[in-house]
Amino acid sequence: MINDMLQLPLFWATLTIGAFILGQQVYRLSGNSAFIPPILTGIALVVTVVEVTGTPFSTYMQGGDYLHQMLGPVVVMLAVPMYQFLHSMRKQIVRIVLAVSLGSGVTVAVAAALAHWLIGDAAITTTMHTKSITTPVAVAVSEQVGGIPALASVFVMITGLLGALMIPPLLKVTRLDQPQALGLALGTCAHAVGTGRAMELGAQQSAYSAMAMTLTGTLHAVVLPLIL
Repeated sequence: MINDMLQLPLFWATLTIGAFILGQQVYRLSGNSAFIPPILTGIALVVTVVEVTGTPFSTYMQGGDYLHQMLGPVVVMLAVPMYQFLHSMRKQIVRIVLAVSLGSGVTVAVAAALAHWLIGDAAITTTMHTKSITTPVAVAVSEQVGGIPALASVFVMITGLLGALMIPPLLKVTRLDQPQALGLALGTCAHAVGTGRAMELGAQQSAYSAMAMTLTGTLHAVVLPLIL
């Protein structure tokens, strides 16, 4: 009976949602510690169950695909916090576009250069270029430019977790943690995970992070296929 259940896509989709809800509870109990984000706890739980049961990745993804298809509409929903601060962002649009373009360009160039220097695999280096955009866009762009879509998801996740963890304290130490700057940095460098962190910090951080994530995804989707 258990073996039959492990073959059901609905079981894996339900487990993934349940793991994230459990991660949220752990996050609250830890006093919203940045070191225990819900997404990290959820991933650890799902990976543990997949490994213990010996379930092939293809079987898990039959259920994971249900959730994967929902990522696009969820990203579009980030337009709601942006609308609240649209009037102020209009006045700063040139500075926002410049900051996001330079920030995303530098972080991607440095990561790709390090991957080329340390690993030297062309496919991995190409995939590394998509690390700073949210998962559905990164997978699509990676397929288009000859990268490895599955690896793109891993790079995106690691980038988001590290960015959400490191950016707020770094900007605080350097006294650059104004809400607008903090939001732009999180959205540019840590995409959806960073925007999730920004939503915990405040409405203004959330709006600017959503704007930065949107601009970064659009910029990379247009530019990367042209230069790779």
